[in-house]
Amino acid sequence: MQKRKKSLIEYRLLISRSYSEASRKQGIVFRLETVKEFSSFNYAIAVEEQLTGNTMIWKIHGLRSPAISLPATGPATFVKKYEGLKGPYLFTITKLDGAENTFTLDIFEQKVSVVKAPRQKFLEILTSVDELTPATEL
Repeated sequence: MQKRKKSLIEYRLLISRSYSEASRKQGIVFRLETVKEFSSFNYAIAVEEQLTGNTMIWKIHGLRSPAISLPATGPATFVKKYEGLKGPYLFTITKLDGAENTFTLDIFEQKVSVVKAPRQKFLEILTSVDELTPATEL
């Protein structure tokens, strides 16, 4: 009997709406964070991101140490705000080892929903405050 490989969530992507008083524009904030918490520093996730039409591609290049070396605990993070997103989007994220997850997102004025997700995934997408656990604050 063949053993099934267990899916292990390594990252969370928190997607939420935001409003900028300065630009007076509505946007969507994508906050990628590691599930693992670090006890020494708040590391940044190095991400190469590309948005072409309705396709969003993120490539994770590893972790960077913080510019200021103050001790802190928490997950490593990457935050990106987009304006003007509306409709269906294909979101692909690739880890350093080449593993890839592709999701289909529907972005509406009032909410974002995950339409399709891969079976074996290393990324969990959260789109509402109700889905957040105490460890995942926006």
